[in-house]
Amino acid sequence: MNSPIRLAAANAVDAEALSAAGSRLFAQAYGKHSRADDLAVHLEQYFGQDYVARELQAPGVSYTIAYEADQIAGFVKIRHGPAPDAVPAAEAIEIQQLYVDAGRLRRGIGRMLMDNAVAAARDEGYTGIWLSVWQDADWATGFYEAYGFRRIGTAEFRLGRSTFMDYLMWLALDENS
Repeated sequence: MNSPIRLAAANAVDAEALSAAGSRLFAQAYGKHSRADDLAVHLEQYFGQDYVARELQAPGVSYTIAYEADQIAGFVKIRHGPAPDAVPAAEAIEIQQLYVDAGRLRRGIGRMLMDNAVAAARDEGYTGIWLSVWQDADWATGFYEAYGFRRIGTAEFRLGRSTFMDYLMWLALDENS
């Protein structure tokens, strides 16, 4: 039987657990598509405990963690800051990371995390949310499109020596954006 999912805002005490979960979930999603040495460097650079601890203290960055039976089942990271030119509104935030454990997919955890991010964006007065997602990640682009995001452009994503093409995607939070 599945335990109920509980969402919680992350704080400094979550750095170690969030680092481990982020490394694991990124590797689940993209590890088989990456060179092992490039993946290791990327995980340390963007999911290492020191990096996550700094991010948890940074203004304009927030994480929400989905817990199931006190284990991290997924998380979403929101970043406030400049957006690419393709983003159609100045008052937008970025979903920089949204990951759900592979063994817990299709149980509504991603939707819960996205609903939470959308509610926070609306409460803060943002008119839209943008994100980038690897073009070959059909599972992710399908989720975002089903949620209401639309493709608005492309961008390169570097992972070590490899270059991947991402879709830039947009979700309007009001009828004017």
